[in-house]
Amino acid sequence: MASYFYDRSGQAPAVSSSSSQAAAPSRQQPDRDKFLNEKREMNAQQCETFSAWLLRNGSKFADRVELRAYDDEVRGVHATRDIGGEEIVVEIPLKCLITVEMGKETDVGKAVLEADLELDAPKHVFLMLFLLTDKKRGDASFFKPYYDMLPATLRNMPVFWTDEELAKLDGSYLRCQVEERKRAIANDYEAICGVFPSFREIATLAEFQWARMCVCSRNFGVVVNGVRTSALVPYADMLNHLRPRETKWTYDNQRGAFTITALQSLHCGQQIYDSYGQKCNHRFLLNYGFAVEDNREPDGFCPNEVSVSIALKERDPLAPRKQLLWIRDGAVGAKRLRICASDNDNFRAVLSLLRVAVADDDDLERVLGQNPYGSYRTASDVHFPVSFKNEVRTLRELRALAADLLAKYPTTLDDDKAALATNNDQLPPFSNARHATIHVKSEKEVLHHYLAFAKTALDLAKVPLGDKFDAKLAALFDDGTHFKHVASYCNSVLRQVKRLAGQTNTGGGHLADDLQAWLDHSNEEDDTVVPDQNYPPDLTNGTPNGTNTRREDNGNPVVDLKAPTIV
Repeated sequence: MASYFYDRSGQAPAVSSSSSQAAAPSRQQPDRDKFLNEKREMNAQQCETFSAWLLRNGSKFADRVELRAYDDEVRGVHATRDIGGEEIVVEIPLKCLITVEMGKETDVGKAVLEADLELDAPKHVFLMLFLLTDKKRGDASFFKPYYDMLPATLRNMPVFWTDEELAKLDGSYLRCQVEERKRAIANDYEAICGVFPSFREIATLAEFQWARMCVCSRNFGVVVNGVRTSALVPYADMLNHLRPRETKWTYDNQRGAFTITALQSLHCGQQIYDSYGQKCNHRFLLNYGFAVEDNREPDGFCPNEVSVSIALKERDPLAPRKQLLWIRDGAVGAKRLRICASDNDNFRAVLSLLRVAVADDDDLERVLGQNPYGSYRTASDVHFPVSFKNEVRTLRELRALAADLLAKYPTTLDDDKAALATNNDQLPPFSNARHATIHVKSEKEVLHHYLAFAKTALDLAKVPLGDKFDAKLAALFDDGTHFKHVASYCNSVLRQVKRLAGQTNTGGGHLADDLQAWLDHSNEEDDTVVPDQNYPPDLTNGTPNGTNTRREDNGNPVVDLKAPTIV
């Protein structure tokens, strides 16, 4: 793998949400183009020995592909002739693969199995144990030509970055994840040494860290003769990542070999890519040492995510009761979730948690008690809006959450875009600084999406149901970008919560004025109603178990801000 070492889980790619972005327009391909002007000399003798070892043991690739280098730790595979669709590009026999089972057969592997240790990544550890113990054998190892091709250092991996390089991630939760990964590796090392003390003579902690990230970034999930396992596959792990995928791979039991097959025609000289799957940039950077500049699917969906933490406010007098729902969700304190700029389970869980966090006493009675769907089990279960007022508070809390997270970064989104577009001297291709900038930029884009989402929904909340509401909603759907996400939310959630609160405007402008009064007289910080002698008192005194729509003496409907809703 082009020394970018990328984990292949063997899982099918995730399916993008139908309510995400529309198909993306044609665009530049920075993640392909970055290789065009970069070329380094490879160790010819090392490459020749490696290829000869594979070919001598039954591998097939010599008449089709070759290795090239682009940077000290970046390599890739190129076609040496035209390759047709469905043609096998690389074939590596089983005897050249390192599998989990081989690690379990080592003395240290047996000790780990007998001790039944709780390890951070068990499959990875057994591959590491074989790699480290067998590598110690030097020239006596069958796999020595492969070991010689592995990078001596992994400076592109964040766990090996300097403090100065890690500072480029300030504001991102990835900094915490890097430290967590370091601790997990150290804990696994100490646990293994505890049950097999002589392992310290086989590998130092630094070597164990190197092996962990080597395996993390290079292993393939395969099924060999009916056994699901993970494997290191020499040569196959040299392909760089690109989506949409241009090749496919599998372990072919009939051939007794791991194969990579072209899905389309590939031209002579063209770099041949593997897809490491549809992943967020934090996973690419943490596990493989790179970030994708244009991480977007053909349909426009972007899998980049940002980590958000949601907690109950300490001064909330209802916090003890709300904590019941929090505990059922498996969280005593803050609940951390990752969300992308699209409608999915995690986004709906965030809205649910925020609905509970901002709930007032009447809202909480409805959540904890009976509602049209029965009582909610956990804080993440409140997928249906509690009331119009609660939903507005939820949107404001979402907006505040995004703004607070953006404020933690030392640079702005515009700063990052400008740096990536013009500053190649300080952010050269393949540099850690560039990959860090790409990553934090991708998180900020998600946060800006939710700033726009909340603002758009709050603006539409002020518009009475009717022709004007429908026209504004249609314009959002027609936009064809990230507004489709908020348009879908407004069409389902916001429309229904307004309707069931009695917010229609078929008989004139009075109801719109009432709704506007509540929105204008509510404090942006806590949404409490500001006292005003002209403010309609009925707007805040809905009856939780009453009918959804009430009438004034003159027959006009009153907005019930606490009416239960159905979406």
